Amino acid sequence: MNSISDIIVGKFPGNHVLIIRGDNIADPDSEEQKIIGKLQIRDKEVRAHEMAHGTDPNLIKIGSTQFDYTIGPDGKAYATGGKVTLSTGNPNSPEDALAKAESLKKASMAPGAPSSQDFQALNAAIAMESEAINNLYSNNKDKLNNNPLAKGTNLNTYA
Repeated sequence: MNSISDIIVGKFPGNHVLIIRGDNIADPDSEEQKIIGKLQIRDKEVRAHEMAHGTDPNLIKIGSTQFDYTIGPDGKAYATGGKVTLSTGNPNSPEDALAKAESLKKASMAPGAPSSQDFQALNAAIAMESEAINNLYSNNKDKLNNNPLAKGTNLNTYA
């Protein structure tokens, strides 16, 4: 009886054929089927992970998601790694930069198992947040310094 993975490689006169026998890939306990199952699970995880990064409307997705593929024993390509490029655009104000930094932090930590690249994106978001806070502080300090009521005016009080 021929299994699904038997391949006819040649025919001879009469009813004779040359067959290469392989393991029955349809057998759920076969090594190939176990590998395919693991690749299918990984493919779903990778695709969900990358999709979770690009759901925030404050972030601009640059290009399409790029995947790294592994070819399984069945000849199909399975995503085993991925990358999505996000941008915050050019924030118009420190307040805008703070909101976008917060969005970038959430997007980088959205998936359940962050990669090293996710942590790099988180660090970039924290740096952006720090810079925005410093800009807010500087702007508020300048406003206070230009306010005549905030300067050291001598006030006389009478009781």
